[in-house]
Amino acid sequence: MPNPDDDRPRPEPPVRPATLPPDFPDIPQNPSSELQPPPSPSATADKFAGTTPAPAKPETLRRKNARLRASIDQILEKHPELRDLIEEIALRQDMHVRVGTPFLERVQAKLQERARAIIERRPELEHYFDD
Repeated sequence: MPNPDDDRPRPEPPVRPATLPPDFPDIPQNPSSELQPPPSPSATADKFAGTTPAPAKPETLRRKNARLRASIDQILEKHPELRDLIEEIALRQDMHVRVGTPFLERVQAKLQERARAIIERRPELEHYFDD
């Protein structure tokens, strides 16, 4: 009795592309070591220029966001005239979605924008955000 698996097409083995010649064979090519020296053996990724620092831990961002939110709420209690400003900013922020940014970082950016608006309007309240 024939095996039903024998009728299935077999996957083709992967094909490796041929090594391509340089685009400009008459121009000498630089070996990679001339372009950039190799990193020292003790180097780690965070020590290279151009690398971004590791994102803050979620708990740290949650605490920072909570402190910032509490400061804004405290100011709005004492200075209700700023409420319209903050609500206007919050409405504008909700219309623009930042794709690709983690949630807690988006919240932090929104709170920081609101805090900056308060400080711009009332610079004497800056001490609320000294953390």
